[in-house]
Amino acid sequence: MEGLKVKSKKRTIYILLTNTGSVPTKIIQVYTKAPYNHVAISFTKDLRQFYSFGRKKYNNPLWGGFVIEGIDSKIYEYFSETTCSIFSLEVELGVYSRMRKVIKRFEKERDKYVYSFIGLLGVIVKVPIEREYGYFCSQFVATVLEKSGLNLFNKRPGLVTPNDFMNLKELNHIYTGKLSDYSKEANLSNYKNFIPVTNEV
Repeated sequence: MEGLKVKSKKRTIYILLTNTGSVPTKIIQVYTKAPYNHVAISFTKDLRQFYSFGRKKYNNPLWGGFVIEGIDSKIYEYFSETTCSIFSLEVELGVYSRMRKVIKRFEKERDKYVYSFIGLLGVIVKVPIEREYGYFCSQFVATVLEKSGLNLFNKRPGLVTPNDFMNLKELNHIYTGKLSDYSKEANLSNYKNFIPVTNEV
């Protein structure tokens, strides 16, 4: 009927790729040669909350696990020069709902999860090392997508790297630059005047 708004059956999620410039990141980059070595998933464009596997304390890279962070988290205050690329992905409502449920399960048992350093070795030797309560960041995000019904990679989650997300044609690139600048832009304009960068990354 004219004048009635049809509720969208689509939802948008956001994939955040970052480079903090930390010593561990620089060491990883020697091997990967990739611009970003961390990935997280968010359900809001302002990135006030996103989910991943990483360090639980900003000053201790060896203590890691399931983390819930945001652009105002202490780790990004500490690594104030963090660079990022942000992508959006439109999904069906059912897929979106399953993603929320998958992450809720991680939240419920968050204290059981650890960062899987051995899983990173599996990536190097191209043999996925999968543990019930051990993940690294890109394995986690790929797992969330897969368990929600999105099979975007032609390999197991345990072999997916942050750089693999850069090459997904399904993702829409909306920003590249300093994470702190994205935060300021979001706060100032509330996205009404936000102009995305081109798809060149």
